Amino acid sequence: MLYEQLVPENGYVIGETACGHEGDFDKLKQLINCVADSGAEIIKFQIFTPQERATNKHPEWEIFNKLAFKEDDWRKAIEYARKRNLVIFTDIFGEKSFALAKELEVDGFKIHSEDLLNSFFINRVATENKILMIGVGGAHRIEIYNLLNFLKEKNLLNNIILMTGVQTFPTPLRAHSLEEISDLINKYSSYGIKVGFSDHIAGDLEEAKVVPLMALAKGAAVIEKHITINRNDKWEDYQSALGAEDFKYFVRQVKKLAPLLAKVGQLNSFEIDYRRMFKKTPAAVKDLESGHSIKPEDIKFIKHAKYGIPLSSLNLVGKQLRIPVKKEQVLRLVHTHSKVGGIIVVRCASSRLANKAIRCIQGRETIALLVERIKRCRNLDCVVLATSTDSSDDILEDIAKREEILFFRGSLENLSQRFYEAARYYGIDHIVRITGDDILRDEMMIDKAVENHLNKSCEVTFTNNMPYGTSSEIFSFNVLKTILDTTVVPKNTEYLEWYLGNNRYFSINYVRSDYEFDPKWRLTLDYEEDFVFFSKVFEHFYHNNPTFTLGDVLSLLREHSEIAEINSFRIPKYTKKDINVELNI
Repeated sequence: MLYEQLVPENGYVIGETACGHEGDFDKLKQLINCVADSGAEIIKFQIFTPQERATNKHPEWEIFNKLAFKEDDWRKAIEYARKRNLVIFTDIFGEKSFALAKELEVDGFKIHSEDLLNSFFINRVATENKILMIGVGGAHRIEIYNLLNFLKEKNLLNNIILMTGVQTFPTPLRAHSLEEISDLINKYSSYGIKVGFSDHIAGDLEEAKVVPLMALAKGAAVIEKHITINRNDKWEDYQSALGAEDFKYFVRQVKKLAPLLAKVGQLNSFEIDYRRMFKKTPAAVKDLESGHSIKPEDIKFIKHAKYGIPLSSLNLVGKQLRIPVKKEQVLRLVHTHSKVGGIIVVRCASSRLANKAIRCIQGRETIALLVERIKRCRNLDCVVLATSTDSSDDILEDIAKREEILFFRGSLENLSQRFYEAARYYGIDHIVRITGDDILRDEMMIDKAVENHLNKSCEVTFTNNMPYGTSSEIFSFNVLKTILDTTVVPKNTEYLEWYLGNNRYFSINYVRSDYEFDPKWRLTLDYEEDFVFFSKVFEHFYHNNPTFTLGDVLSLLREHSEIAEINSFRIPKYTKKDINVELNI
């Protein structure tokens, strides 16, 4: 939907024809071609009857009579604009122009600021559920506030754009306010509306091409720009218009520069190259013995020809060396005593599959089957079952004791807080995140990833090229604490892996498997079909080969596609784009 696409980084420009056609249809076609040839996607017309713009005794009555088109002319104009692949918005000034615009099936409407107080007319236009731009130039804030609350009560705010700016033929530079854009966004973004910028700077000023770019930087969702063919011809409304060539240049500049306003995301390739070229790596100042507690003076930072270890001295100082380190040797986590723990988060309460952790397959609870696999990891210093303090989870504590692993009880709802508290309680420096749903977690890839994590000394390590429900993440205790301390939406930390995957926030390492599998295969326990799937898998292997591997399972699924199809139609509840995983860092 176009409304969602109207964001600063997409650089949408509306070519505003206004009355620049002077009532001449051939001139209007030239203006349409001007917009289409510029690369702008949207054109805006002013559809009106003279009676909607002035009374017969008003000084402008004769002007509007000369500028008005007949209905058939507008039909031809809209048809021509559509042939030029333009999105069509129209100013409307009353019931007749509104009715005609609806009949012509335009893509969006604009209400001029002169009609801002005509609340019930605006209400009728909003019910069309199309983009509705509302001019707020020269408006008192109480007028905007009252109108938005009126529309909010009627649930009609879904496609609203408040358009700032005034037109005084032309409007002097000092009369424009860019701060008004960000101010309105701050005041009314909670209403779900957007703010745009109607530019009316004299078209012969260089600022006419600069100020709209500044408006985008202030958060304007769209720019409205008056156009003419040749300013020297002085067609109607030319004062704030750009000529055809200047408009084409302006649109090209917007398209080139607007993407720089995109939300901060992952590091781009240039930033990654920059890190490789310039970031220094910690190294030992002198020979250091095993058992030595690292001090600040033991470390220097060098540009190493081969290695780039993203390890802060904060992560080294105070740590004891596990093995000796030679002078000039690059320091890594693997050299220190770093406790790595596999933390399994699980609880009995589940809205989709009740008590799934204690349902039995081959006479063993599903959580016990997972614990078996994780206990086979050679590179974990401990395994912790982290459940809640709710009485429904007492049985999980009993299972942990029976399986001879550590246990911790914490928050019922906040999984990440439970990870954090369990890691802090047991003094775990690096956490392997394991969810109780994923009962076929790959112990061999976990071991490989832990070893790689400590060698590469990144903050986060992912296993990738893994079937859904079998990949693991390893991250430092400090990373988890940072996420919990700085998340924008605390409840979203349930989706911890999506926070971890942003290399703007953390240094990330990937360990890739060589498995071959169908990406539709689903190896996690959320639904009854998943339970049937796992029952089939364990029935095939467990009695004769209880230590079967993930590779064994993938071979089985390749040979027996009917097993994979049991639950492959199920999809995750959310995708990453649905969840705000921003941090305030």
